Amino acid sequence: MALKVIEGTWEEIRAREAELQGRRVRVIVFPEAEAPPKDTGAALLAYLTAIGFVGQWTDRTDLPDSPDYVRQLRQQIAQRDVGAGH
Repeated sequence: MALKVIEGTWEEIRAREAELQGRRVRVIVFPEAEAPPKDTGAALLAYLTAIGFVGQWTDRTDLPDSPDYVRQLRQQIAQRDVGAGH
């Protein structure tokens, strides 16, 4: 059997007991979901940074500089739209 990722509640995982019986498994228990702050952009940015969302691709070497990459994507979209007669 190839490596599988099965995610769900404990009850959903237990429902697959027959499939998983005798197999090695790893269980990761996620913290309770936290609602992001809604008051200001600064608070939202602080929250996203604290949970690791902001900066998660910092060490990626396969992507160019983020602003340059976004500009390239926008140019590709603009060229595609012009070519389609929009």
